[in-house]
Amino acid sequence: MTMTKTDRIAVFVDAENVTNWIKHDGISLLISELQQIGQIIIRRAYGVWSRPALAMHQSAINQHGFELIHCYHPVTGKNTADIQMTVDVIECAWQLPNINYFVLVTGDSDFTPVFRRLREMDKEVIGVGQHSTLSECVKTSCSRFIYTDEVIDTLTVPNAAVAKPAVVNSKVTDTTKPSLTQSQAVSMVTAQLKSAAEPINICQIKNTLKQKARDFDEGHYGFKNFTDFVKTIEGVQLTKKGTINFAQLADNLKTTEPKITNPSLAETYKNLLKKHNAFPDNADILKTIYTHAVAVKDVHSDSAALREAIFAICHQVDSSITKTTINKAFSLFIRMDLVHTEKAKGGIDAVRVRKIALKDFLLKSDKLVIAKLLELKKANALELKSKEIKKITLSAISKDTIKKLIGEK
Repeated sequence: MTMTKTDRIAVFVDAENVTNWIKHDGISLLISELQQIGQIIIRRAYGVWSRPALAMHQSAINQHGFELIHCYHPVTGKNTADIQMTVDVIECAWQLPNINYFVLVTGDSDFTPVFRRLREMDKEVIGVGQHSTLSECVKTSCSRFIYTDEVIDTLTVPNAAVAKPAVVNSKVTDTTKPSLTQSQAVSMVTAQLKSAAEPINICQIKNTLKQKARDFDEGHYGFKNFTDFVKTIEGVQLTKKGTINFAQLADNLKTTEPKITNPSLAETYKNLLKKHNAFPDNADILKTIYTHAVAVKDVHSDSAALREAIFAICHQVDSSITKTTINKAFSLFIRMDLVHTEKAKGGIDAVRVRKIALKDFLLKSDKLVIAKLLELKKANALELKSKEIKKITLSAISKDTIKKLIGEK
């Protein structure tokens, strides 16, 4: 499977069927992996977003630039998300021939014909779902299949692992000889950690192993989950952030610890926001992108085409601006409610970035950052101080205003 930097990717998520995977940060892991393949042009997630089980994840999904498609269910118990998603996938495949990778995240076997049709259209297809009849049916129609339950199993806390179905242990008695010996798998994990300057999410480590050996499974070596396998590797240290395990070689940890010792509160805020893709990488570049985005006059009927146009303009002005930078900025515009559709000449729908004064744009960006910090405060026992927040703001927002927003006395 040849992959180049020109690969363009469309991601479609049937959120109704993968809520547990979304809860375990599956979206974030998937996006990180896909960005190594190429440029993600379309990101759409389908479901009844008014339902509590999905509504609680809206913010996290939105931060990754996903368009949330609300699928109204006229009949109780019926899932219309899969129908809408199927229509959009095929329509996209026909109308946007430059997209050569389609990623379908679902747990519904009704999608089997869609996988096959995409392959007939000479598209690379990545399936994402749990071990099921669906995964076995569509594997042959996929360039690759990523298992959502492996992400969940990897993140399972030790006392919960005991409750896992006994079928996990049946892998040990499988007569099929794995392509990797345990020592080879250990060597590959160690090599991956040696080349990393920072701790790596162990789900990412496992996915890398499966890219090199599709049949990799820690069950072949007698382990219940991947976390247990990694724990046995000499010199590897695991740390937990929230529900996610990160691995790092002990030697690397010694060299990097001094760099992160006693960070200022402002740096803590910045690092936490970056981790959640909620902090602008560079204020000057962000202003440049916004200035050119609102100046686009050509009619573009979808956000992907508009982002391409913005990239073409900005890259000419500053060659350091990449498509990834444009995507991050565009996601921010969406969260700031600046991306909208209006009628152009001839009654054609045109996607635009709404123009406001630059000072107001920067202020909206800062307020979005502060709102995210308030959200993170609940989960991270974070101390918020207006003086420290002021150090990471882009606008002329005053400390008094920040105090009011965070409720500081």
